[in-house]
Amino acid sequence: MQVRGDNVVVAISPHPAEIREEFAAAFQAWHRERYSSDASIEWRDVGGASEAQRFVESEFKGKTPGHGIGIDVFFGGGPDPCLAFAREGLLAVSDLDDKTLAGIPRMVGGVELYPPDHQWFAACLASFGILQNIQVRTLAGLPRVDRWEELANPELLGWVGAADARNSGTMNNMYESFLQAYGWERGWQLLTSIGGNTRQFDRFSTTTAKECVAGQTAFAFCIDYFGFIQIDAVGATNLEFILPTDFTSTSIDGIAQLRDAPHPVLTGRFISFVLSLEGQQLWYLPKGQANGPIKQTLNRLPIRPDIYRKYAGQSAIRVSPFELKQSFRFDSNLARSRRDIVRSLHGALIVDSHAELVRAWRAVIARGASAAEVAELGKTPINSEEAIRLAVGPWSDPSERQRLKQEWQRWATEKYRHLARL
Repeated sequence: MQVRGDNVVVAISPHPAEIREEFAAAFQAWHRERYSSDASIEWRDVGGASEAQRFVESEFKGKTPGHGIGIDVFFGGGPDPCLAFAREGLLAVSDLDDKTLAGIPRMVGGVELYPPDHQWFAACLASFGILQNIQVRTLAGLPRVDRWEELANPELLGWVGAADARNSGTMNNMYESFLQAYGWERGWQLLTSIGGNTRQFDRFSTTTAKECVAGQTAFAFCIDYFGFIQIDAVGATNLEFILPTDFTSTSIDGIAQLRDAPHPVLTGRFISFVLSLEGQQLWYLPKGQANGPIKQTLNRLPIRPDIYRKYAGQSAIRVSPFELKQSFRFDSNLARSRRDIVRSLHGALIVDSHAELVRAWRAVIARGASAAEVAELGKTPINSEEAIRLAVGPWSDPSERQRLKQEWQRWATEKYRHLARL
């Protein structure tokens, strides 16, 4: 694939059109001012992050060093594509100037923002938190929630919104974070009690946030930028998004120059722009504001701490991952190794058995919610070691996988019915 002209950066990106348009327009203006010449972005859209990653890997298959694929840069898609490309030798080192990197920490919350070899960089951050409907919370006399574990409070019965992890990678990562932060046993206890408090399990995580906005729930599991979008729409006096103080899972959205890029100089400039103050302002500022996006507010977390200080109060984003005082670090390798086990287990024990779970949880609450009964409610049929063994063995057999799912659901239903009858 050949691209004509040296003033074009060919970028593959799973980002939505509004992000691509804002960064293309701002980069063009930035480049003209700094280098007195035109530059533009030619986008390649092949689907979501997984599809884009597979496309790049398939295009490089069989190609030796010195032979690229006609694409300069990969932009977006979370951390996994950049990490995979680095392992596979598909990236080039980006030689950025010290001034650009001076305002970017190496780490935040235990998460690397760029490696020492400069093969990839975080373009922005993503965190999971709790969206809260202030008015509903006040009218119902519910407490403000500052920690994930507080969603298990019996007072919140019926007021929590969540989605099915089998249809939402975002939710799967949130639930996995509980297991990593609190350990397998305590993590499942919390997830089960929170499941008892949950009004219903939505198919998509975006629906969960919208129902909180509509007042169907007071608290919702939510990815940061979607929470900020809702706050931007209805106002900070009606909604708030918090990063819980017990743990917050932060991840990066990456950018990287691909190996043997056809326009390496211009690609380096584009990456420098994305990481610069001018580029990072686009994530944070509302549309129409000086230095902000033109058509669409993007509501993403910048990687530069100075953005949060410089524009405090001028954005729907009222949190900063750089101010969190916690040591939790999400282990993506562990999450990947047991992803299907965790979401299937959550589906069988909590979602598919939700009606029985709610009845059991109500009964446990009525009896005083003793530690022993809460622990019994949250028991699982397998432990963490067995989950890993299943993932690398029997789980690959479709018939065995289906048998286990049905067995787990029967096991959970019987447990909940027993607790409801006591």
